[in-house]
Amino acid sequence: MSVSPQTAQELVEDLHLVGRVLRGALVSPDYSALHPGGLGVLVALESKGHCRQNELAADLCISQSALSRHITDLVHAGFADRRPDPGDGRATQIKVTDEGMALLERTRAAMALELQAVLADWTESDARAAHHTIHKLKQSLTKHAHRSSEPEHMPHLKESQEVHV
Repeated sequence: MSVSPQTAQELVEDLHLVGRVLRGALVSPDYSALHPGGLGVLVALESKGHCRQNELAADLCISQSALSRHITDLVHAGFADRRPDPGDGRATQIKVTDEGMALLERTRAAMALELQAVLADWTESDARAAHHTIHKLKQSLTKHAHRSSEPEHMPHLKESQEVHV
C-alpha cells in the first residue's frame, strides 16, 4: 500500500470537512429550492441522460427509495420529469427538464464565481494542481464505488446509512 493509514484517515477527515464547507460556502440562491442531495441527483441525472430510476440509484450508490424521494421533489419543483417506461409499465424513466438545466447552469455559474472569490489569493497553477489531484481522487473513488456495488461485494444496504468521522 502506498498510502499510510494515518494519511488515509487525514484525507477522510479533510474530505468530510471540505464537503460540509462546500455545502455551506458555495450555495447558489436557487439551491434553496432543493433538499440536501437534490442538486447532486440532478447533476447525476443530467450526466446519465434519460434513464430508469433504478439505473440512477445504482450510479449514485443510494437506495431506490432514497432516490425516489429526491426525484419526487425534483419533479414537483419542475426540475425533472418522470414518465412510465414504455417498455415496462412497472418502471419509470426520468430526465432533467429545461427548467432543471437552467437551474444547473445558474448554480454552476454562481458557485464558480463564489469559488473564484474564495481562491483569490491562489495562483492559477495552484488551482490547476488542486483540480488535478481532486480529479484523480474522484476517479479512484468512482472506480472503487462501482466495483463495490457489484452484487458479490454489496453488504445489505439500509435505507439511510450514516458515516461518522
